[in-house]
Amino acid sequence: MTSAAPFVPTEYDWLLLRFSADRVARASALGEALKQALTGADQPLRVLDLGAGAGANLLHLAPRLPAQAQSWTLIDRDAALVERVRACFAHMSEHLPGLSLPGSGADRLYFDDRQIDYRAHTGDFLSPESLIYQQSFDLVSANAVFDLLTADQLDAFFQLAVARWAASRPLMYFTINLDHTLRFTPARADDDPVRALFHAHMQRPQPPGRSLGPDSAAKLADLARAHGLRVSQGPSGWHIAKGARAMLHKNLDFIDGAVHELIAGGATELSAAAFDAWLTDRREAVERGQLSLEVGHQDFLIEWP
Repeated sequence: MTSAAPFVPTEYDWLLLRFSADRVARASALGEALKQALTGADQPLRVLDLGAGAGANLLHLAPRLPAQAQSWTLIDRDAALVERVRACFAHMSEHLPGLSLPGSGADRLYFDDRQIDYRAHTGDFLSPESLIYQQSFDLVSANAVFDLLTADQLDAFFQLAVARWAASRPLMYFTINLDHTLRFTPARADDDPVRALFHAHMQRPQPPGRSLGPDSAAKLADLARAHGLRVSQGPSGWHIAKGARAMLHKNLDFIDGAVHELIAGGATELSAAAFDAWLTDRREAVERGQLSLEVGHQDFLIEWP
């Protein structure tokens, strides 16, 4: 998906919606395979989270990994998000059973009897100079990150990973990678141009190049294999049910902003009036409890040969 509105410590609606949707969507068989592969690893388990944002992926994975002691490194190039990691953890402790933070302000949290130490820092995991490539990890994770990269950037990441982590051979677990599925039920004939424009907005020309957007899942698998890695994958789409009004409206918000931007730029034959009619109809269907939505993703567990 495209990026949500800028996150600030008092705005958790999207974080909570996204966290719940991702939790349900992840491919359960791959999660179990990851757990089995890490069983018996030395502790603390060393985990790197790429594009970590405010730390939601840690909150999902840490209580599910087979280690009572874990050491996490979080990296994100958005300094504002990195600065809010602890605030995010404190807020989510109100919503996640077993999650607690020590009162000292230490970079530590607990899930029941699991102790999770973490370091959050600002940086670009695509940079060869990043400190992460001078360290060893048992697991490298990322959630909903790679659709924002170009194909060349993703290829450069795998080149770095293979060159720099060959000794430690970490598992790589990359979840919620976008594919081309964007399916409304009931369908309308004019869903097709709207879907095409939404995906085109993700892949519009930008300074680094065209982002992968809905091509990210397929390209990730192809590049990992091209670099000699073993790839297992499973579907992790959001199935947003009728009645999930907040999540449906939020996805329509994303489509609204993206399509109107392209229409305003003259990049489409779809008129603003036609799109607004489509959007109004879809929002009214949400309010009547008559619309559901599937947003396709793929999860990957990547291992060394």
